[in-house]
Amino acid sequence: MYKYMTLLLGVAFLAGCCCTESTLPIGNKSSYKTAMGTEYVSAGLIEKTWKTDPKVDGTWPMPKPVDTSMYKDATDGVKGVVTASTAGSNAKEEVGNLFDNNQNTKYCTPNATPWIQYQFPAGVKPAIVAYAFRTANDAAERDPKEWVLQGSNDGKAWTDIDAQKGVEFLSRFEVQLFKLKVAVSYQYYRLVVKANHGGEHFQLSEIELFVNK
Repeated sequence: MYKYMTLLLGVAFLAGCCCTESTLPIGNKSSYKTAMGTEYVSAGLIEKTWKTDPKVDGTWPMPKPVDTSMYKDATDGVKGVVTASTAGSNAKEEVGNLFDNNQNTKYCTPNATPWIQYQFPAGVKPAIVAYAFRTANDAAERDPKEWVLQGSNDGKAWTDIDAQKGVEFLSRFEVQLFKLKVAVSYQYYRLVVKANHGGEHFQLSEIELFVNK
């Protein structure tokens, strides 16, 4: 009897998973996998990492391609100092992850509107012409929505460089590029987040500060 009940439970679990699959949105399966990132988690549930629903034809809206080939990240190979207004949620989600060129690490903090600062070494003031953000692996409500990028040469007096409002990210690990109207040269750069998309936490996986090649 025990073996029989175990078999029935196993069949029921598999049936539940099949039912989950049958409720997937219509459309190209490979597009679905790309959009969702991780199809299945424990107990056959689906982890949705795509922010929007599929279009009428069943395909998924894709982020605009971002070409950064004409730029170089000014923080690469530079031993800058990275600080933030609040610490990460744990030791694996600290602010230094934003500049490690690894999308699989992130800065996640229990503060919806932190500031993040990058200080170049003494005497280093690259001419920044653009910057980019890459979203992290989960929780679209933590994505930045409104912010101000500032620059300083002493870490005390700050000048607004760029401001953005109403920014939407479609997917996880998406890159968006923001070009400056004029190049700026400062030793300190600070991102002041004004709003996210409604979450109690804020997160990003990467920030890049670009100079022309």
